[in-house]
Amino acid sequence: MPKIIFRTSGGEVEVDALVGDTLLEVAQKNGVSLFGGCSGAGVCGTCHVLIPPEFLQKLNEPSDHEADLLEVLPMSKENSRLACQVVVTDELDGLIVNIP
Repeated sequence: MPKIIFRTSGGEVEVDALVGDTLLEVAQKNGVSLFGGCSGAGVCGTCHVLIPPEFLQKLNEPSDHEADLLEVLPMSKENSRLACQVVVTDELDGLIVNIP
């Protein structure tokens, strides 16, 4: 079971994640404050997170729709993803998810 670390301005929370869940689902199941306004449909951008560059290649590729949305989000960076669109795999063990 991969361990995922959610980092906010208030500190860090390390949780066990189920393979196949999205990062948004993992956060919500573990009481991490990460809002998903569209309930995981990938259309609102409220679950925007920052991923360390060394993990970007290990993530599932963003869909064209997610990439388009990230381009228009004002706080988006090169390592931005929508937590509702990132699927947990065993390769993500130790991933630090920065919640802006």
